[in-house]
Amino acid sequence: MIARLHVLLPFPLTVPDGQEFPIYEYDDEGYSVRVLPPVRSDRVVSPQEELEQVRLDGAPAYQADALRIDFHKESFKRDKEQITSEASLDPPHAVVRRAINSFLLRLRHVASAGHIRPIDFPACSWRIQYLNDDETELEPDAKLFRGVGTLQVSLRWTALNRPIWEDVYRLPVDFEPPPWEELLLDARNDLPRVGPAVVLAATALEVFIAHVLDRLAPRSPVPAPLWDWLNDRDDSHLRQPSVEEQYDTLLKVFTGHSLKENGLWDAFMNLKTARNKFVHEGIAKVGGAAVSPETAGRLVGGAFEIVATVRGWLPPDLQWPVFKHEVKFEAIKKLT
Repeated sequence: MIARLHVLLPFPLTVPDGQEFPIYEYDDEGYSVRVLPPVRSDRVVSPQEELEQVRLDGAPAYQADALRIDFHKESFKRDKEQITSEASLDPPHAVVRRAINSFLLRLRHVASAGHIRPIDFPACSWRIQYLNDDETELEPDAKLFRGVGTLQVSLRWTALNRPIWEDVYRLPVDFEPPPWEELLLDARNDLPRVGPAVVLAATALEVFIAHVLDRLAPRSPVPAPLWDWLNDRDDSHLRQPSVEEQYDTLLKVFTGHSLKENGLWDAFMNLKTARNKFVHEGIAKVGGAAVSPETAGRLVGGAFEIVATVRGWLPPDLQWPVFKHEVKFEAIKKLT
């Protein structure tokens, strides 16, 4: 029997029309897994995919947006009363997730395609159709599924009402955002990719505190030559103040506040640990456990909160503009 997976890709793959692909097979937990050439789904396409003609190596091509994977097994659990959770789906979510991302990660590497990213199955649009070994449809049975699936809709909206419009023009035409803000926004945008998100967020905090202390130093009793020497000892970067010392001792000297005053210190250290583990071991970890996308989201959110808190400790003339708007957003979409 075959369990044929169709999973919608958030990016198109340009495939030569009519070209034959060899099909490779491997085993995973008792399932024979075969990835089939991707196809074009019937979803509403983007302008990029509505091009009148696409050619690849001189031959006609199409923009595929659905990956197909066949799982072969003698039989699958399809009882409608039993398939009620992730654990009861056949094939299991873990097997399906590995099959999808094994192919995508290898394709990303081979094609040097940075826009190809792993898919968070089952939090995506997918369906599994159960078929006979000859790929014909199964006979209807009121007690058994012939297919299962979900439709995942992910939307991002940026409101632009009159107050936001007016705030845009409160900034000078040559305005450039602080560099740490750019890094933090990129970190948030990279979620749910854990590694890049924590690296960008941790880097943002390092850039931020260095900038803040450099602006505060001339206003402090610390002599300029001493401050320059403290931060630029060429013989060893290990003798320069650590990021922890910057957020604790030096920040307290200059502002009277340390990040250790509240729970943000734990957030800062967890983010630093996750970044270091990812850089040195390839997996972001905190407390010995791999960082999940949800935890990474909290770590990135903590970085935003750290920046906002330290900003509040700065003299008014060193505080950069921050805008906050409350917008009530409603959307309706009919699913058929």
